[in-house]
Amino acid sequence: MRGHRYILLLFIALALFIPSANAEAFAMSINDGSVKIDLGYPTEVKPSTCFSVRVDVTVLKTVSNLNVHLKVIYHTASSTATLYDAYVVTSFSGGPGLAYSGVLTLCPPSTLGTLVSARINATYASGGLLQEFYMATVRDKYYSELTAELDAAKSTISALQSEVSSLRSAVSALRLEASRLRDEVSKLNELVNALEVENGLLKYRLASAEALNVQLKDNISKLDAELSSIRHSYLNLSTQYATLRDRYDSLLKSEESLRHEYENLSSDYSSLTKEYTILTTLYDELKKEYKDLRARYDDALEKIGSLQRSLKESEEEYKSLSQQYAVASWERTLVVWIAIAQAAGIAGFAVTKLSKIFKRASDRKLTKTDSKEQLCEEGKEKETEQKTDVMPVVDRLQKVLSGRRISIPAEVAEKMGLSEGSRVIVRLMEDGTLTVKKAEDGVGSKPGEGPTVQG
Repeated sequence: MRGHRYILLLFIALALFIPSANAEAFAMSINDGSVKIDLGYPTEVKPSTCFSVRVDVTVLKTVSNLNVHLKVIYHTASSTATLYDAYVVTSFSGGPGLAYSGVLTLCPPSTLGTLVSARINATYASGGLLQEFYMATVRDKYYSELTAELDAAKSTISALQSEVSSLRSAVSALRLEASRLRDEVSKLNELVNALEVENGLLKYRLASAEALNVQLKDNISKLDAELSSIRHSYLNLSTQYATLRDRYDSLLKSEESLRHEYENLSSDYSSLTKEYTILTTLYDELKKEYKDLRARYDDALEKIGSLQRSLKESEEEYKSLSQQYAVASWERTLVVWIAIAQAAGIAGFAVTKLSKIFKRASDRKLTKTDSKEQLCEEGKEKETEQKTDVMPVVDRLQKVLSGRRISIPAEVAEKMGLSEGSRVIVRLMEDGTLTVKKAEDGVGSKPGEGPTVQG
C-alpha cells in the first residue's frame, strides 16, 4: 500500500516538472546588411511524414547577380539523404525589396533518422552569406504525443490504484465477515457439543422428559439448517476470496508492466531534457545574433532615410538648376543676337576710323614706331593698374540679359556683399540713371520673382 502511494506521488511530481513542448514552426533570420533570409521550419519531424519550410529572401540594398542555394539533409545512423538541393533565387539584380517568398514541402524517407540539417548559401557581386545549422530532430513520436501517452498512463495507474483500494476494502470487509462467521460457527459448535452432552444426559432421563426431548430435537433440526446455510455461505466467501486473490495477482502483474513502461518513459524524458537544453542554448545564441542584426538593421534604416532626404534635396536643386539653365540658354541666345547686331555697327565705325588713321600715318611715318611703343607701355600700365586696384570699377559697360537678371562687376558685387542669385532693388531715377541696392531679408519681391544678380 505504501509503495503504490510513493509511485503515485512520483507521477504527480513528474507531471509538475516536465516542460511543455510541441512541434510548431521555429523562425530563424540571417542578415549581412545587404541580404536578409528568413526561415520557418518545425523542430521535430517524423519518418515518412512531410513537413513545410518557409523561405523569405529580402534584399536590403541594391545587389546584382544574387543567387540563393538551399540544401536540406536527412541524417540516419549510417547514411544521409538529401531532401532538397536547389536554388530558390537565381541571377536576381535590383533592390531593396522582397526577392523571393515561398513554402517548400519536404518528405523524409521511412528510415528512422537522428536529425535534419540545412545549409543556405547566398552569393552576389559584392559579397556572400553562408549558414549551416541544425534544423530538426527526427522521432517516431512527437514530444506532445509522448506527453499525452504519459498522461494516459497516469490516468490508468490512478484508476487501477482506485480499483485496488476498493478491492482491498472489500477484502478487509469479507475477512471481518469471515472472522465473525468463524466465531459464530465456533459458538455453534460449542453449543452442539453442549447439546450433545445434554442429549446424553437426557437419554438417561428420556422417560421423564419426552416432551423436552421433542423440543430439543426441533431445536437441533433448526440449528442443523442454520449450520448448513452458514457452511454454504462460507464456501461462497472462500470462492470469492480465491477470485479476488487471482484478480489481485493480475493487478500486481499490470503494476509491474506499468513500472517498466514508466522507466522507459523516464529514459525518454531524460534524453528529451538534454535536447531541450541544447535547443535552449541555441535559442539564446540566435537571440543574441538577432539583437545584433536588429541594431544593424535600424542603423541601415537611418542611413536609408538620410540618403533619401539628400536625394530629394538634390532633385529639388537639380530642378532649380535646370530652370536656371533654360533661362540662361534663352538669355545667351538673345545676347548672341545682340552682339551680332552690335558687331555690325562697330564694323562700320572701325572702317571710318582706320581710314583716318592711315591718312594720318602717311604724314607721320617717322614718329610711327615711337608712338606704338608709347601706346604699348601705356596699355601695360593700365592693365597693371586694373589688376592691382581693388576699388569698384566706375562706368563699366554691362549687358542687360533679361528683365529678371542684371550683370554687375565682380568688384562692385564684392563691395556690396552680393553673390550670384542675390536679390537687389533696381530704381529708375528722373535723369535716366539706374540705382542698384541690396534687398534686405523679407523686403522686395517674392522668391523667384524680381531681378537677381548674375556675376
